Amino acid sequence: MGLAVSQVRFLALTARKADCEYGISVNSMEKMALTREQANLSQEYYSKLKASKITYFANGQYNKMNYGYLMGYGKNYTAITAGTAALKSDNSMILTDFRGSVVINGGIASILESKYGINAQGRGGTFSQSDIPELISEVMNGVITADEVKTIQDGGKVNRVCTATVYKTLTGEAVGKNDNYDYSEKTTELFKKIIDFYAPIFQACAANGWTTEYNQDMAANDDYISDALVTGTFCLAKVDEEGTYEPNTSLTYFMTAGLVQERTDSDVREEITAWYNAEKERISEKENFLDIEIRDLSTELEAINTELQSLKSLIDDAIQSVFDWGSS
Repeated sequence: MGLAVSQVRFLALTARKADCEYGISVNSMEKMALTREQANLSQEYYSKLKASKITYFANGQYNKMNYGYLMGYGKNYTAITAGTAALKSDNSMILTDFRGSVVINGGIASILESKYGINAQGRGGTFSQSDIPELISEVMNGVITADEVKTIQDGGKVNRVCTATVYKTLTGEAVGKNDNYDYSEKTTELFKKIIDFYAPIFQACAANGWTTEYNQDMAANDDYISDALVTGTFCLAKVDEEGTYEPNTSLTYFMTAGLVQERTDSDVREEITAWYNAEKERISEKENFLDIEIRDLSTELEAINTELQSLKSLIDDAIQSVFDWGSS
């Protein structure tokens, strides 16, 4: 091999050597990044395993916290009277956000927005406590008047007499087909149950304002309320008759009182573990691929270095022979 050819080959191998060294360096940095990714993945995995859901106990089982349980079903007040939904044992426990605004959804939101309006951020201001009987009347679709709400709140009862057909519709009971029936006591009992549920909510709205800005998030994610209670975006508050929040009532307070529970769902744990294993396998496959590339590049680099040493000897010998020829 002539000097010129050897020199060209030497330069080409030197360039390829640089490419191999650069490839090894890049792959090594990617491996380091994967190591950090694996560490972050493990940290996230164990963090998710510790994550819990806020639940309530009803009908013999633990149920994930939901808006209806805490704040009712708006104008569908029969869910409260008919026993078709679990009811909280303490009506003074309501849902607020971290600013103290009452979290409002559904029918109640439409009533408040219609009556008082709401600002661009989805937040309504305070209003008079004297408006509450009228608001409860609207929740109940006018079945009871504001004056009757006041009467029940003051310990009185409403007067109701009707035919058996209407009576059966309201109470699920029946008497003679055409008989008139005085169901004032029964109706007052049902109405009081609804009033007792919704009054603290409206009292808190009147004193602290309300918000609807979380409604889309709550509708899109069944876990939103539970997660927000854990992170502190939402809070549980205990309301007095003036709508004021009682102090020192953190989430721990309500758990200690047995009103809510913090539990880890075994199904969620299995789902998290499956996700972790899949992510770990993805990282492992990428790491194996990088190892193969580094190994191949290292093998090629070793061969290049060997050939470069050989070429260097040939070039040195060729140059030396020129000097030897010139001096002879």
